[in-house]
Amino acid sequence: MKLQAAIDMKTIDEALKLMEKIHPYVDIVEVGTFLGLLEGFSALTKMKAAYPHKDVLSDAKIVDGGYGIGGAAFDAGADIVTTIGLTNDETLRGLVRAAHERNKKAMVDTIGVPNIRERVVQLDEMGFDYILLHTAHDMLVCDSAPTEDVKACKKLVKRALIGISGGITVEQMPEIVACDPDWVVVGSAINKSDDPLSVVKALRSYMP
Repeated sequence: MKLQAAIDMKTIDEALKLMEKIHPYVDIVEVGTFLGLLEGFSALTKMKAAYPHKDVLSDAKIVDGGYGIGGAAFDAGADIVTTIGLTNDETLRGLVRAAHERNKKAMVDTIGVPNIRERVVQLDEMGFDYILLHTAHDMLVCDSAPTEDVKACKKLVKRALIGISGGITVEQMPEIVACDPDWVVVGSAINKSDDPLSVVKALRSYMP
């Protein structure tokens, strides 16, 4: 089970300072959507240069231009780039193609997808390497992390890895680990902590 740290600082300098503290315990370092929009793809280049042995993820959430935008993100330093399952299939396939031409990985985020289990089968058939079951940040007041969907979707896919995201805290980790995701995405619990290293260590203590 891998840990993805969703880093959504306002500047790449802030993101690098956070990574300096937590990097030994992180498998995938995410240049979050907010950070990516503010800093551009140069944030990917700087993060990859600082941590060449980590998987750097661009949470671009591409909705159009999957091949072109995805390719640019990969060429800037990303190992993994995201799109969203709600967009059209041509965009989705374009990102997969851009990734696999470069021996990189494509991730699709199911944020807002109404029929997750049906869509996951389609996304798996398209060739996605990672499928993230994600409760939107703006919906955390009424929805929790989709643990039951993780259990179901792991049985439905043939090749893709299944991950979980959505306001995950250290206290929730026993429940999260019990649904056996392939990787776990944690953002706010790390970013907003006064002691992010202790948080990351605590998260890892639950992960097999």
